[in-house]
Amino acid sequence: KFRDTYAKLLVPVLSIEKDIITVNELVTSSDIQVGLSKSQTLLNSPKFVKKEFKKRFNAFADNIYYTDPDRANLYLGGGATPKTEQSIAYLLRNDILTTLEDLQAEVDYLLKEQEKIENGSEKGPLDIVDLQMYSKNAVDGMVKYLELVPPNELKMARSFLEEEANLE
Repeated sequence: KFRDTYAKLLVPVLSIEKDIITVNELVTSSDIQVGLSKSQTLLNSPKFVKKEFKKRFNAFADNIYYTDPDRANLYLGGGATPKTEQSIAYLLRNDILTTLEDLQAEVDYLLKEQEKIENGSEKGPLDIVDLQMYSKNAVDGMVKYLELVPPNELKMARSFLEEEANLE
């Protein structure tokens, strides 16, 4: 029961991971114009807004490292010191968020540049080196973050995410 609860708290984080992987595939595809456009749509979804993004990660990280639910709730109220794993999780989350903000800005910039190329005021092709670097860094950050999750909870959460996807 306890594991189920934490695995369910991880599902929104895995949903973000899934979209980050999709964006990475889009920005490394041969049709960069379509890839940019679809990436912008994904990255502009509410889950990538800073407050919602942190909320999704914190719902999981604030509780997962305490086996006693009362202690987890005490931590949320400011009455317990975060464990080392939590501090690392918050640092990784913040790195992912910063990288995603850079990625969003780069996608927006490149779409504007593409427009200039199309109307003849700029020469192409687009320089996508930074775009692909930010995208890869976001994927790598998610990998590092998820390495902190106990394997059984991660496996369970992935199956919950799959179930959700099958219901849609």
